[in-house]
Amino acid sequence: MDELPHNLKIEISLYIHEQTYRNIYFMKDKTMSLIAWICPLLKTYLVQQEAYVYFEGDEVVNVFFMKEGTCGYVLPKYNNSKYINISTGCDFGAEDIIACILKNDSGGDDWI
Repeated sequence: MDELPHNLKIEISLYIHEQTYRNIYFMKDKTMSLIAWICPLLKTYLVQQEAYVYFEGDEVVNVFFMKEGTCGYVLPKYNNSKYINISTGCDFGAEDIIACILKNDSGGDDWI
């Protein structure tokens, strides 16, 4: 695909990944070039029912997009009671990445 003209690569990537970007809210207002660039970088991460993606205090290094299924933030201390539901097409993890950076930032808060 590297040999193809740029515009044709974008069109092919959009066609291949249409089912992904049409169902993710983050992609709704993005340019076709950005979508064509980002979609091939996305990796599938299957999580079994009742499994955790990450725990409070974990260093979070990925942003997740809910393509299908159900997911939410739970309180393990209270019998895994769900207090935030994550809908299909939504993303999560970005806020936690920022929190990890702020918590681990030793240079102060001059960039906040």
